[in-house]
Amino acid sequence: MERLFDLFHQNPELFIGILESINDAIYITDQEGTTLWINTVSETMFCLPRSVIIGRNVRDLEREGVYKPSVIRKALEEGKNVSVVQEVAEGRRYIATGHLVKNKEGRVIAAVAHSRDITEVVKNATKLQEIEELLDKYSTYIRKLANVRENRKGVEYINFGWKSNSRVTANKIIEKIAAVDTMSLIVGETGSGKSLTAERIHSLSKRRTGPFVEINSASIPDSLLESELFGYEKGSFTGATSKGKPGLIKAAEGGTLFLDEIGEIPLHLQAKILHFLQSKTYLPIGAREPQHADVRIIAATNRDLENMVTEGTFRSDLFYRMNVLTVKMPALRESRNDIEDLAIYYLNLFNDKYNKKKHFSDGVVKTFLQYDWPGNVRELENLIERLVILSEDELIEDKDLPQKMMKQNITSSVPYHSNKATMPEILEEMEKKMIIDAIEKGNSTRKAAKFLGVTQSLLMRRIRKYNIQLVVEESKTFVK
Repeated sequence: MERLFDLFHQNPELFIGILESINDAIYITDQEGTTLWINTVSETMFCLPRSVIIGRNVRDLEREGVYKPSVIRKALEEGKNVSVVQEVAEGRRYIATGHLVKNKEGRVIAAVAHSRDITEVVKNATKLQEIEELLDKYSTYIRKLANVRENRKGVEYINFGWKSNSRVTANKIIEKIAAVDTMSLIVGETGSGKSLTAERIHSLSKRRTGPFVEINSASIPDSLLESELFGYEKGSFTGATSKGKPGLIKAAEGGTLFLDEIGEIPLHLQAKILHFLQSKTYLPIGAREPQHADVRIIAATNRDLENMVTEGTFRSDLFYRMNVLTVKMPALRESRNDIEDLAIYYLNLFNDKYNKKKHFSDGVVKTFLQYDWPGNVRELENLIERLVILSEDELIEDKDLPQKMMKQNITSSVPYHSNKATMPEILEEMEKKMIIDAIEKGNSTRKAAKFLGVTQSLLMRRIRKYNIQLVVEESKTFVK
């Protein structure tokens, strides 16, 4: 070390030459921040000659925008070495580190800044991030355009072209929920599509490559639900396997866990689910050390959780944690504008599946539109599959429909506006309405009689009884 000091003392230009040979910017100030010397790389960096920089304080140069921030100012103010990203002329960026030079007594006697150009690195990183974000947007858009949902048995889910405002609004909320990675809640009646909605959120999210694990909380006994969710260690309880068992949370690692019918989960398990949501850790039955899992939770229910909170059967803290991102799936009777299109979709789907060429009569479509669909989309789907398989003719007619649908249709169409109406009067109105509908559907009294299951002569007597006026045009009969 002494030989090196002697060498620098005898030949000061050697020290300067070494600093100039470094490809990075070197900037030296005194203990007050006044510039003592900069190398040639620094001149290029600032687009200014040494003569303009040397002798000036770093604080003044920072205010003038020569560089920002001043790494030497920060090091002197904080009393320690500091690293920052520094922006200089023409928007170029440098990673700069300010070093404090101290004497034997620990007093600062100088400061040195060392800077390296990272402009291209930052640009490339920014471009890469932009490209990744753009690709993610495109892939999300492509998945939304796809008509079929992957990895689903039975009827495939489509991003259906809903017409009703309630469904359109729900779809917009679903897409927003899919874009973030937090717990969400789906509410709606049985059969309204809660499970399909959960899968759609998963398939549109960044977790789409991870597993989608579903559990129906109402279908598993309370005594087994905890072990199914959290798993258990070997020998932790009577009947436990010798190797233990990982739970569904473990199985959903990196993906989504869908808790259907969460309102059926007992209170003590609700507390454990809340703990997992807050900490992402859980304790399998019989385990001593908690385990971590990167899992998104989506819950669904057909019950009024807010009312359950009031009754004390559902934890308020879990409810408010879940209720941040909520989507309500409307009942099918609340979106009647979609019923006909949805029925045609399922008809085409099952025609393809079973190699059939069935189609609906106008009367069947009318009945569909008037029916309340207590089982919602699931009921519609299952009914149409049954009709495609069991109906004898290619034309699916009212006679092929379940009796409960026809009864509701008839009852809802009765013009019962007065409490003074007698039963015979109501029955006559019903009969008259059925005759008119049958004639309009069949375009002839012969077909109308067949629809109603009566002889043509009996039908004609009823037409005369109710004074139904008929018009015949080109072999077709209409009600006047």
